[in-house]
Amino acid sequence: MGENLRSKKVERTSQIPQCGVDLIKQFEGCHLESYPDPLTGNLPITIGWGSTRKRNGQPFKLGEKITQVEADDLLEFDIENRFLPELRKIPYWNEMTDGQKGALLSFAYNLGARFYGSAGFNTITRVLRNKEWSNVPDTLKMYRNHGTDVEVGLLRRRGAEGRLWSS
Repeated sequence: MGENLRSKKVERTSQIPQCGVDLIKQFEGCHLESYPDPLTGNLPITIGWGSTRKRNGQPFKLGEKITQVEADDLLEFDIENRFLPELRKIPYWNEMTDGQKGALLSFAYNLGARFYGSAGFNTITRVLRNKEWSNVPDTLKMYRNHGTDVEVGLLRRRGAEGRLWSS
């Protein structure tokens, strides 16, 4: 029975574009103690590889700690349960390469799983809906919090996502 569980887990996680996970880890970094959002200086409280909610959906609070194993597990849980189901709703998702899926996974992990079709995401929604795939890298760069302390870091991230999209 234990072997069946292991093979199910491998099958399930094979749907996760590893290149996207690598990008998330590169830009989020891993923090085993909770910290406030760098943009707001407050909410959401973040831990691990940028997780803002526990498995049960409750938000993290300042002062909470987790282990590296818990951080890695929470990242996988978040991707499988909170991000991929929403990303699969994007038109042409099944036609995208792993690099394209990974770029959108990183983008969504940073800006929200439900970005597609949401207010403030009109351009990226239109570009994806109309399959204007050559425009995606430049479009991603538009979402970087202009004029804030985090803009430079987000521009680096959007550039990396654009390169991954084009790979």
